[in-house]
Amino acid sequence: MEIFEGLIGNDDIKNTLGNAIHNSEFLHAYIIEGASGTGKHTVATLAACAIICKSENCSLSSPCNMCRKVLNGNCADVRTFDAFKVDDVRKIKETLYESPTECDYKIYILNNVEKMNVKAQNALLISLEEPPKNVIFFLLCTDATVLLETIRSRAQVLRTRPLTSQQIKDYLSRNKISGDDVALNEIILSSGGSLGYVLDMLSESKAEALIKDREKAKDFALALLKNDTNTIKTLSSMFSTARDKLKEVFSLALVVLRDLAVVKKTKNAPLCFFTSVGEAYGIASKFSINKILYCYSKIEEGIEGLNSNANVPVTLTALITNSKKKGN
Repeated sequence: MEIFEGLIGNDDIKNTLGNAIHNSEFLHAYIIEGASGTGKHTVATLAACAIICKSENCSLSSPCNMCRKVLNGNCADVRTFDAFKVDDVRKIKETLYESPTECDYKIYILNNVEKMNVKAQNALLISLEEPPKNVIFFLLCTDATVLLETIRSRAQVLRTRPLTSQQIKDYLSRNKISGDDVALNEIILSSGGSLGYVLDMLSESKAEALIKDREKAKDFALALLKNDTNTIKTLSSMFSTARDKLKEVFSLALVVLRDLAVVKKTKNAPLCFFTSVGEAYGIASKFSINKILYCYSKIEEGIEGLNSNANVPVTLTALITNSKKKGN
């Protein structure tokens, strides 16, 4: 059980699953939903460890041999699948009634189950209706509502939550993971509470690229607020043919404007883009709240257009033109 207590954040899941495991009253199926990088697979893996572990001194920092095998993906009785089609689910079903080889339980972790088509979900339903007593499913997805109601009714839905910036910093500190302070703060702010994202972005090249993209987004948002056509055109030329890149910059620019609107109301609100309240307030003080919200709405329209496959240069031209229609 102690190994499951090593889970960062998500105290409600820790309590729910932890109590079930401690009392040996766990269900045959759990749906773990949450945004990408919020620890769904970690929850399932640590829960699997706690279920099969027989060591009294096992912990995440010092796992027993069996838990180490699970954590490394080498346990024959804890298997991870990307089961999107009927044939994939049938392969799972073929092994369902085989006896465990190393543990008392067989545990199946299915990734991205929201991508399963209806036929595959119906095939999975058969396995969920009357599974062997020693079989447990963890179904991981970003949104449980896209699954069939018949599947949701046969599993308990647990939701992972984004970590706070402090929880991420504490984890990095405990594990002696360091980086440039400025870059690290930028990465954590842009992570949306995803520890996986932070760990992935810590390489120097990725951190540099992230900082440059965030600077472009800030410059883009400020150019719109200032009606600075030349700057907008210069920035736009960097990604004029890259629809996905433009959407990314637009989305980041929305976060910039969100922070500016927030500090117009209060300096105590948490910020999502700026690392300094003073910087955000200094910029926001130069523009009216109406101007900030107007530019925000125009960028939203631009994103909607790009999502509808609107022409990229036309979208940029419309954004530049529309942003000029409302003064400070």
